[in-house]
Amino acid sequence: MSQTLYGFYVSFSGESKGGSSPINNVYALDTNGKIVSQTVLSPANTYQELRGMTFGPDGNFYVAQAYKGNSAILQFNGALAKGSSTMPLIGSFVTPSNSPGLAHPYQPVFDGYGNLYVSSQDTNVVSAFYGPQSTSPAGGAPLPNSTFLQQTYPPPAGQFNAGTFVPAFSAKPGSPPFTPVPVNQGGLTFTTTSSSTHSVRGVAFDSAGNFYAADEGNNRVAVFSTSGTLLGVITASKNHSLNNPVALCFASDGKSGGTMYIGSPGDGRLFTFNVSQVAQNNFEANSLINDHDLDKLSGIAVDSSGNIYTGDRHDKKIHIWTPDGKSHSTFAGPFTDEPEQIIAVYTPIVGT
Repeated sequence: MSQTLYGFYVSFSGESKGGSSPINNVYALDTNGKIVSQTVLSPANTYQELRGMTFGPDGNFYVAQAYKGNSAILQFNGALAKGSSTMPLIGSFVTPSNSPGLAHPYQPVFDGYGNLYVSSQDTNVVSAFYGPQSTSPAGGAPLPNSTFLQQTYPPPAGQFNAGTFVPAFSAKPGSPPFTPVPVNQGGLTFTTTSSSTHSVRGVAFDSAGNFYAADEGNNRVAVFSTSGTLLGVITASKNHSLNNPVALCFASDGKSGGTMYIGSPGDGRLFTFNVSQVAQNNFEANSLINDHDLDKLSGIAVDSSGNIYTGDRHDKKIHIWTPDGKSHSTFAGPFTDEPEQIIAVYTPIVGT
C-alpha cells in the first residue's frame, strides 16, 4: 500500500553568495510546491548552513548543521502541535565531542536497527552512532569501528576516529590523524580543484542493508556491506561516467529491491542503479537524465509515484521530473538562497 505524501522539506546553503539572502532554516512545501512554512525549525534558535535531513526511528527530525565552528546533528521534536508546522529544538544529538570524525557533516541516515550514520566533508569519513532509542550505550555514543577496520587495521597500527564506518584515503589538511585506507578497500578521496573541495557527500542504505557513499573526490559511489567491506563501486553507465557525484536517494520497490538515484552534477546527469545488481556483482548504472538543469544539482527526492525532485543551486529552484526523466518543470522557487537537500515527507506537515 502506497504512503500518503504530505509534502517536502527543503534545506538551504545558508551562506551569502552573490548578494543573495541566506536561509538558515528548513522550508515546508505542499505537494504542489507551495511554501507552507519557512520555519520548520523553531525560530527561537539560530542555525548555520543546514544540509541533510531525516526522520529518526523515534519520530523526531534530525538535521545536519555543517557550519565548521559548530558541527552537529540537531534533533527536533517531530510531534507537531495542532495547526503548527514548526518543530522545537531538543538539542544536539551528536557533535565532535562524540567523535572528532564529525566535522562539517553533510548527510545523516538511519539504518534498519535505528543507528545513525553521518558523512563528514572535512574528515572525509562516515561515522556511526547509537540511535536515539539506545539506552546502553546511550544514544549518540559512537558505535565500534566497522568490523572490516577492526579486522584489517587493528590497533595500534590502525588509528581511526571513534565510530568510523567508512574510512578516508585522504582528508582535509588539519583533520585529526588517521590511518589512510586504500581506495580499493573503500577509502574515500579528498581533492581540491580551484576554490572547491571534493569529498564524501550523500549516503544511503538499500533494502538489503548495503551502504552507499558518494565518493565525490573519486567520481564514484562506493557500496559497502554491513561489516564495512567494500563490495564494489558505481562509476559509469554503459556510455557515461559519473562526475562529482553528490546526492543519493533510495526508492524501495516494496520488496527486496529498488532504485538508487545518483546525482552527478559534474556532467549534468542523473543516474539510476538497480540495487538487486549488487548480489550479481554488477555495478553498472543507467544514465536516466542529461540536462543543464542538473549542472548544479544538490538534493534528490522521489515520491511514491516515481516523480523525481532535484535541487538546483544555480537557479535556486526545485525541479520536478517525470519518472522516465523525459520532461520536467519548475516545482518550487526561485528562492533567495540555494536549495541544498530535499526530502519527501509522509507525515503531516501541519499538526493535527
